[in-house]
Amino acid sequence: MKDFVEFLKLPPNILSALSVASGAMLLLPDEIITKLYMMEFRDKYGFLLGIIFMVSTSILIILLIAKIYNYFHNKKTSKELVKSQTKYLKNINQEKVEIIRAFINNPTHTLILPINDGLVIELQHLQIITPAGQNHLVDMLNPEIKFFLQPWVISRISNDEELRKKFY
Repeated sequence: MKDFVEFLKLPPNILSALSVASGAMLLLPDEIITKLYMMEFRDKYGFLLGIIFMVSTSILIILLIAKIYNYFHNKKTSKELVKSQTKYLKNINQEKVEIIRAFINNPTHTLILPINDGLVIELQHLQIITPAGQNHLVDMLNPEIKFFLQPWVISRISNDEELRKKFY
């Protein structure tokens, strides 16, 4: 049983080689198998070759279906994400618009903002802004760090006429 579990964990390129080889041994005409001196091997291990062929081919088909599903699912999810991000940017309040506008007007798209401000925390939570760096020296009486505007925000604003009017 342990060997069978290990067989299931083989990489797809090995599984495809096993599938092709076992399928060829089972499905090639007797004349070709005889020329390859494999007739006795096929007669002796034909049942095992059939199991290997069926299992490896089934796993490959399932992997292929999963890859195709993931491709289309990711494509759909990406479109939905772009749509929801654009919708959010169109519906945000004026205070957040002013903050994002300040980021856009800065050539480096960075600003020093207070880390305990509610608007900053919300924009950071929604991944609209991100701290620029990992370690920050902060004055605890006035805790401020440098944030940068995420590239997707600039892209959504640049690609939508309504958002360009709102933020520029």
